Amino acid sequence: MPLQQSSRVPSPLGPPSDVNVGPLTRSLIAGAKWQGHDAFPAWQNWADDVESVMEFLANNNRFDHFRDLIHKTRTAQHRDAMLAEARGGFYLHRHGFKVLEWEPLGEGTARGEAVVQLGKSPAIFVEVKQPSWQGERLPLMIADQRRLSPEDRAARLARMKQPRFLSNVCEGGAVGSHHFSMSVVRRNALHKFSAGQPNLVIVVDECNVTPVGLPSLAHYVQSEFLQPAHDPNDPEDRYTYERLGGVLFLNTVSFGVDVEYNVEFVENPNVIAPCALPKEVVSIFETLTADTDRREELRYAGSNSFFRTLMNRDASSTQTAV
Repeated sequence: MPLQQSSRVPSPLGPPSDVNVGPLTRSLIAGAKWQGHDAFPAWQNWADDVESVMEFLANNNRFDHFRDLIHKTRTAQHRDAMLAEARGGFYLHRHGFKVLEWEPLGEGTARGEAVVQLGKSPAIFVEVKQPSWQGERLPLMIADQRRLSPEDRAARLARMKQPRFLSNVCEGGAVGSHHFSMSVVRRNALHKFSAGQPNLVIVVDECNVTPVGLPSLAHYVQSEFLQPAHDPNDPEDRYTYERLGGVLFLNTVSFGVDVEYNVEFVENPNVIAPCALPKEVVSIFETLTADTDRREELRYAGSNSFFRTLMNRDASSTQTAV
């Protein structure tokens, strides 16, 4: 979860003293192997959000199991990956979905996050993935990873062990979170989908720059649906998208008061009929995407956001080419 800028220095040994942590979140922290690795949850709005997610799990008879599992994780990165899975279910619940089953059986022995239903729609198999900024530190393709010098590889691995945000350090680089996110989906989610039910992936990212709102996101994902960017050197990277109904990209962000859930949905037009998402589900995801767009338009009215700058540059390049 991103930390807001402030003159306050959070304690490295747990939540700051001025953050009121809810009872379920306190239970989550107490006895966890990652306790003290960082200041989680370092800010009141994030603490409130985590408590709301935990209340959702408790109301769906899932909290005790979740707490037992998250206590065993050893790193903050793995903790955050589990929280991403919980947030995916929490977001669906907030918008009318009902959890029918946790950890459902998919293709073969693979298990997903949940089976959900919207009203009287067919049941939907849901898999949640969290592409993180650590993974972005290495090239996507194995051949490119092999070309790294020993010094470059060591520097990248060392950076991955540090906090996401470093004080007084400004880092930049190419924006490729949509490529990285779909690589995670392709390699780690597609093998779970059976051919007899609607299937949905929720990408709850923690990338350096979220794919939500990227001007090229929908175009790239639809191209990926048609022609997956398989790594020829990875024998596990061989699955295709015909069983995937669509991807819901979800990013949590805070501008000081509340935690917002911004989304962008991309439907797969080439999915086989039994795996297509119900029309009412597609409709609500499209509405939520439009709501996110409107919120961002209002936020940056009269000024340029990072994504707006990219769009303006793309439009300028197109006009010049013509």
